[in-house]
Amino acid sequence: MVDAERLWLVPGRGKVLVAVQVKNTRVSYGRTQFLVEPLAGRGARWVDAESTRDVEEEEE
Repeated sequence: MVDAERLWLVPGRGKVLVAVQVKNTRVSYGRTQFLVEPLAGRGARWVDAESTRDVEEEEE
């Protein structure tokens, strides 16, 4: 999963999806999390894996 490109649903922002690259993974309190960086812009954040999806699953 590391280096995979995924879409992240930003919490509390409606249907805002951000294209991200997974830089690392971990399990915290039984939940899988990804360290993600945006494909454009700066920063990194740990997010729950279930708040991301494959780019191919994007809704039209």
